[in-house]
Amino acid sequence: MAARASGGVITYPLIITFLCMGAGLPRTAPAAFAGLLGLTLSVALARHWLIWKFDALYDRSPRLWQAGFFGGLLASFAAVGGVIYWIVAQSGSAPLSIFAGCAAAALSALSVFVYAPVLWVVRVNNVLLLGPLVTGMTQAGWGLTEPAIALSLALYVVYLFWTAGQQHRERWEALATSHQLALHAADLERAHVELRQARDELERQVAERTRELERTSREYREIFENAHDPILIFRPEDEKVLNVNRRACEVYGLPREELIGLSLKSISEDVERGEQQIEETLKEGVYNKFESVQFRKDGSKIFLEINASKIEYEGKPAILSVNRDVTDRRRAEELRLAKEAAERTAQAKAQFLANMSHEIRTPMAGIIGVTDLLLKTELGDRQREYARLIHTSAGSLLRVIDDILDFSKIEAGKLGFESVPFDLQAVLHDSVELLRLGALARGTSLELHTTEDLPSWVSGDPGRLRQVLLNLVGNAVKFTEDGWIRVSARTEAGRRVHVRIQDSGIGVPVEAQGRLFELFSQADGSTARVYGGTGLGLAISKRIVEAMGGEIGFESTPGKGSTFWFTVVLEPAAPPEMEKRPGERPVRSRRILAAEDNLINQLVVAEELKALGYEVTPVGNGLEAVEAVKTGRYDLALMDCQMPVLDGYQATQQIRQLAGNPGRIPIIALTAHALREDLERCLAVGMNDYLTKPFREEALRQKLDRWLGDGTEVEAPVDAAETSAETEGIDRVLFDQFRELARASGHDFLRQLAEGFRSRPHISEMHAALLHQDRKALQFHAHSLKGSSSMLGAARLSQLCATLEHMTREATDEECSRLLSQIESEYTGFLFKLMAAV
Repeated sequence: MAARASGGVITYPLIITFLCMGAGLPRTAPAAFAGLLGLTLSVALARHWLIWKFDALYDRSPRLWQAGFFGGLLASFAAVGGVIYWIVAQSGSAPLSIFAGCAAAALSALSVFVYAPVLWVVRVNNVLLLGPLVTGMTQAGWGLTEPAIALSLALYVVYLFWTAGQQHRERWEALATSHQLALHAADLERAHVELRQARDELERQVAERTRELERTSREYREIFENAHDPILIFRPEDEKVLNVNRRACEVYGLPREELIGLSLKSISEDVERGEQQIEETLKEGVYNKFESVQFRKDGSKIFLEINASKIEYEGKPAILSVNRDVTDRRRAEELRLAKEAAERTAQAKAQFLANMSHEIRTPMAGIIGVTDLLLKTELGDRQREYARLIHTSAGSLLRVIDDILDFSKIEAGKLGFESVPFDLQAVLHDSVELLRLGALARGTSLELHTTEDLPSWVSGDPGRLRQVLLNLVGNAVKFTEDGWIRVSARTEAGRRVHVRIQDSGIGVPVEAQGRLFELFSQADGSTARVYGGTGLGLAISKRIVEAMGGEIGFESTPGKGSTFWFTVVLEPAAPPEMEKRPGERPVRSRRILAAEDNLINQLVVAEELKALGYEVTPVGNGLEAVEAVKTGRYDLALMDCQMPVLDGYQATQQIRQLAGNPGRIPIIALTAHALREDLERCLAVGMNDYLTKPFREEALRQKLDRWLGDGTEVEAPVDAAETSAETEGIDRVLFDQFRELARASGHDFLRQLAEGFRSRPHISEMHAALLHQDRKALQFHAHSLKGSSSMLGAARLSQLCATLEHMTREATDEECSRLLSQIESEYTGFLFKLMAAV
């Protein structure tokens, strides 16, 4: 409506102008004309501005806009109506009045069609336009003189009002219908837009989901194909494979085209168990970590750990099976169990050998001891020869036992070696001299030749070197009769000593030469029957030589003799200083307690001690030994380790708990156990020294001289090599200072230090700290042991403890455990030497 009214805005100022000019108003009343025209133009401009700003103003305040627009319109109507009234009233029926009436009629008709939607505006317009016209005509006398004009005017007014009502209804209904159609059209357009937007969004989501599904499918395919474990999809009813990944083809050794379509029943070890697992998977939906055994293409077994799930594959139920190949783990477990079984067997074997050694050595001690005593009595020639044969046979049997024990140590990797200074010339000479009488008895000459450049003092293990020499030279004596044996030694480059043993004996058969250095190997079955032996000597000698950095070999011609040779690496060493032998006190006042449950051995020990001039009190068990020490005065105790009631270990511990001198009595262990750990146990419980049964009278005398030589508990002079071996790793200067302090203070300060060092459970505390992940405690105990071992002169032990102390924060448990094992080994060895030295 406002848009249609925009064309008539200028109409009212024009009509005012034409009417006023026709009536001569500009001439007769110029001020009134100008004011009326200005007012009409102002109203027209205001209405034009309202129409121009309709969108902005109407939305903000509809009522204000309507008041301004319709108020201006009515003002224009009123102005035109006023001019028409004045013209009609002044002019009567003149043409000007007719023109004014026509203008009023035209404007009324125009308002009917333009403003019909606002019916009250049309009605007010008609009143404002036609009212002044009728009033003016009445004043001018038109109604009386021209009844037809008045009737026509009245009918026209009625017509305008009727037409306005009809137009209002039609226009309003049309507007309402158009509005409804517009609303529906807008709704349809909006729905269409929304539908298009929804379709676009749906298409976008479908495209995005499609891309996501494609990406996910591609990722799943990559995961499926590149999985480390074999993955199979199969039908549950017949176990037919529907799909597999690449790893499954690798594990089963089958190409994809052969594996797909294959029934797992054909490659399963236990088909019935597999069917039960499938049923469980279908029932529960999942079945995790069950084991199955299947077969590869080549027939080898695969041990699988399987996680199965029920899935839908290509619209049908299927089983997804993720199989982990645990074949290597299973084999490793089997190897571990086998290893543990082997270790248990080895331990049982070692325990058997130890028990056998004890059981054999105990009666052997009696045989050798009684034979020694027998040989000291008045015997006839034949009786003495029989006794000598018994003594020799017992010694041979003892050597067999020693070979067996060495073999046990070799198998366990525990064949120990020392590194001490020793006189090489003396070891060679003593070994040859020991076998010379046996060679002469067979009519064979035995000679030793050494070069001038052969060093006298070297560093190594004299006992093991002597063992190799006795084995090789002893074999030469055994297999050579009425011939010759020549032993030669020379120096080679690189601190190597080369020893050759040549003989003119029976030689080694060709067929036996390849296995001569193997365990339990001899030339043939008759060798053991004719010459004796276990077949261990050469094998043990080979292990010893190789452990000493050397080689061993031989050349032999059957019937003409053999040449055995070996090399060992021996570092040059300075000869140790010899200590002066302290003056011996008469031994007749010395009382010795002999604790031994075997009556024969008890008799032998008692007689040998009496022969050496000592007073002896024999007892049969550890409890009697403790009671004897409590009630009597003894200078030394010989303590058998295995006794009834109370064994030697327990008896020693109880004696060490006694106060005063009884608790400090020197105790020498008598043991048939020759393994190192058994000897270490003797020292650990407080024994001072040990003798391995069976022992010779000379060995017993040396032990007694050592502990009773000058009436004090200081170290007695022994062989230089033995002294050096026993005190290796101990600071001799420091020990001399401790002994001087002991003499000055009147008590054995060194022994107290040694006992204090031994009594503290350093190693067990460190093991416990490592087990409980207590690194601070481990560091503390390592520091403590470092200080005490350094004070006692154990440099290597102190250094190992310092290393452990500094590495506790960053090192792994395995590294700490490995270093702790080294510390334990060094601690045990040092404690062994320490207790022997004090």
